[in-house]
Amino acid sequence: LTVSVVVAAKRENITHHQHANVGDLSSAHGFHTTTSTSYYVTFLVESGDRIELCVSGTEYGMLVEGDTGRLTFQGTRYLSFERI
Repeated sequence: LTVSVVVAAKRENITHHQHANVGDLSSAHGFHTTTSTSYYVTFLVESGDRIELCVSGTEYGMLVEGDTGRLTFQGTRYLSFERI
């Protein structure tokens, strides 16, 4: 589906996970932490509806609040944004 939209908002969700070091069930030898970041963009459709989709870090960096263009998505899956 392709619709005309405005980029309304952007947000990042950073998650930290702490794990016991490999082979150390007691945690006596410490932990290591992994971090993951998810990127979300909210698009405002002409009807006034808002759609929030998860995008790659590259796409996130290229989109600016206020950008106007054509959003292509399938269900909740972001496919592309073409700036007008």
